[in-house]
Order: sequence, then structure tokens, then C-alpha cells
Amino acid sequence: MKDPASSAPLITIGITCYAEGDWLLDCWNSVLAQTDPRWCAVLVMDGTEHARTREIFASLEHPRLVKYAMPENMGPYPTRNKAFELTETPFHFYLDGDDQLVPSSVALVLETFQRHPDAAFVYGDNQRFGAHSFVHKHRREVTWDDFIAGQPTPGPCAYRKDLWVELGGYATELARGNGDYDFLIGAAEAGRRGYHCGEILYRYRVGHAAKVSKSYDRRYHETHEIMVQRHPRFFADPRRRDRFLALAYLRSAEANLATDPRRARELARKAIDLGLRFDTRPWKTLAKAGLAELSRARSSGRGGAPPR
Repeated sequence: MKDPASSAPLITIGITCYAEGDWLLDCWNSVLAQTDPRWCAVLVMDGTEHARTREIFASLEHPRLVKYAMPENMGPYPTRNKAFELTETPFHFYLDGDDQLVPSSVALVLETFQRHPDAAFVYGDNQRFGAHSFVHKHRREVTWDDFIAGQPTPGPCAYRKDLWVELGGYATELARGNGDYDFLIGAAEAGRRGYHCGEILYRYRVGHAAKVSKSYDRRYHETHEIMVQRHPRFFADPRRRDRFLALAYLRSAEANLATDPRRARELARKAIDLGLRFDTRPWKTLAKAGLAELSRARSSGRGGAPPR
């Protein structure tokens, strides 16, 4: 391997921001602290009126930094697509503006790509910080079935630029949620694989209200229906497809329980129909939704029996 100090950039740190404020400066300082200098960076700001974020975005200058401001609020995944589009190196590390690299992030990524020439992406564990502090570990080997219950590898990691080109970027239909989940399913479907670097790769802030909105939990099943349509080969096995959808309908049902119990009942029944009939969770959601509707009816003076 060449002496890193004399090498041209091989990886672009793609930072996206929206309302991070001073945390964006901390993120940038973590880039400057890299022990391996073979990086450059792009900073893409989604359309925002957040004054402090705009101020810091305007103030950041560096010979290896390219900046771009989206003309309006587009959502996190179109913003990440723009960061990839501006990448001219073989590798791209996507990083949210409130998160941070560890000092060895670039070195770990480039060493892992060198050890595994077939790697389409490199991921690692992450150090959670902010409201809570712990290390979130990711499994070293991933199968297709591991994607059923959730995303087994993190979205923020290092990708080959050509993977993003091959997959056509992040899906426009998933602009505000689950775009990286869909992207990683696409990588698996295409026969591309990732490798764990063996260590903590970045620091992930928890407790930041301006991260991807959790309101999409109430329509979480809709994103899964889109993914099933986008990846027919991955979901050709009806058992895999139905369980993937059933768990998503359950999550949506639980998210709707407090605000729309009637909708929660409909979604829970769909989860049961898709295969969760022996799972206690959708039945509990049905019961809670029925009680919530009865309570609302009584408080409005309508009375009556709970819905069946």
C-alpha cells in the first residue's frame, strides 16, 4: 500500500444536514481528525430555514470540501443522492450531519476494501451517544432472511460509488424513510455483498428530534409494500414476503394505536392475515384498540359495545 500521506483522495465523506446546528461543526471536526488523509468531502444541505445550520454551512471552507444547498426541502434520501452524485472518488461514506466519524474511520474502510476486493460496501459497529451511550453491534454475516425483521446492516457506511450507479441511487418513492433499507435489499438482490470492518466505524447520535421523522411509523407498511414491488426476486418466496409485510403492518398498527385506534385495528388484522395469527402482539393491539374506541365512544356520550 502507498504511504497514505502521499496518496490522492480515495473516499468521499458525504455529509448531509438539515437542522443539526452546532452538531454539524462537531461532525466536520471529526472528518478533520482522520488519521488517514486519503479523503475529500461533500456537504449537502437539504432545504432548511434552521438559522444556525445555515450559518455553519456557510462558514465551513476547506480545499477538499465541496458544498451544495438543495433549493427546497427534499427529504434525506434525495439529499444523499446528491452527495453521491457529487462524488468523484471510488468510495463514498455517507454520514448524517449530527453523527461523527471515529479517528480511524477512513483507515478502517480503505483497509477493508483492500482486503476484500469484491466488497460493495463496508460497515461496522457504531457508538451510540447523546441521550444514551452504548455500542450497537452489527452481525458479521448477513443472509437474505436477515432482512425480514429489520435492516441488519447500517445505512451510514462506506459504499463503492459504482454500487450506487448500478442500483440507480436511493428510491424516490422512499424519499423520507427506509431508503437505505431498500438500497441494501437491492444490493443483496444484485449479488453484491458487504464486509464488517471488525471495529466501531462511526458515532451515531441518539435523541435528536430532527433525524428522519418517526411519523412515518404510522405508514411503515406502505414503505414495505413499495420495497416488495421494487424487488420481486428478493421477495419471490411468499413466506419471506408475507412475514416482511406482516411485521411492517404490525409496526404501523402499534404506531397508530394512540391516535387512530380504528386504523390500528385494521392494520393489526392485516398483520394477522399475513401470518402473525400465532403472535400475541397483533392480538394485544386489537384488544387495546377496541378498548380505546370504547373509551372514546363513552367520553363522547355514544356508549355502545366495543367494536368487533
